[in-house]
Amino acid sequence: MAASAFAVESANTVGYHAMATAVENYNYAAAQFFSVGYTTTDINTITLDDGSAGTVGWGDSMVISGPLGNPAANYLYYDATLNPAGEEAGSFWGDEMMEPVTVSFDAAEGFAIDNSNGLEFSIVNSGEVPVNEATLAASENYTYTGNPFPASIDINDITLDDGGAGAVGWGDSMVIVGPLGNPAANYLYYDATLNSAGEEAGPFWGDEMMEPVNVTFLPGQAFAIDNSNGLEFDIRIACPYTL
Repeated sequence: MAASAFAVESANTVGYHAMATAVENYNYAAAQFFSVGYTTTDINTITLDDGSAGTVGWGDSMVISGPLGNPAANYLYYDATLNPAGEEAGSFWGDEMMEPVTVSFDAAEGFAIDNSNGLEFSIVNSGEVPVNEATLAASENYTYTGNPFPASIDINDITLDDGGAGAVGWGDSMVIVGPLGNPAANYLYYDATLNSAGEEAGPFWGDEMMEPVNVTFLPGQAFAIDNSNGLEFDIRIACPYTL
């Protein structure tokens, strides 16, 4: 993902996020913000800007696959003039029958936009700025998630809560794979007592040599947490700023 833009508009702390991208094949992203008054982001707050060329959604159609997981549904992006009644209804996400869909993503819930045609466009997502940590329940195998905030976060702002069992990061180690793309690096989560010097350093993300890593994720940048062991735990992503 390339550089991002963010603005606070009015007392409602409503903002926008633009991810400029020209990545071919899939662009992996995550739901940002909260729809005003809700805790989810409606799919129709996510728009694709192709520089007003008017071709996104027809011929070179874009597809959101998500929420990422097994299975993930596909939603197509249609231009303003392409609703089934031929009315000027504005761009919309729909199904293969061109019927509009109502879909919401939890904050930080991952999805992918199929850009196999290689067009250049921006993903624009609007809503209420979150100021609290994002908490997601992990599923078996891979849990796809991402940075839900309009500011970069450090990998160590992401913690795993296994209910105090103390086993996460050793034996049943967890792995962040990301940022998603080709290639994506792997980072391991270690318990407090397991740093390389044997010090009580608090849980940390590190490499295979148990050395701490310094990694940041851009706004909306997606990653996956490998939970192939099937443990139940929560992913907690700390808010990187205060308003």
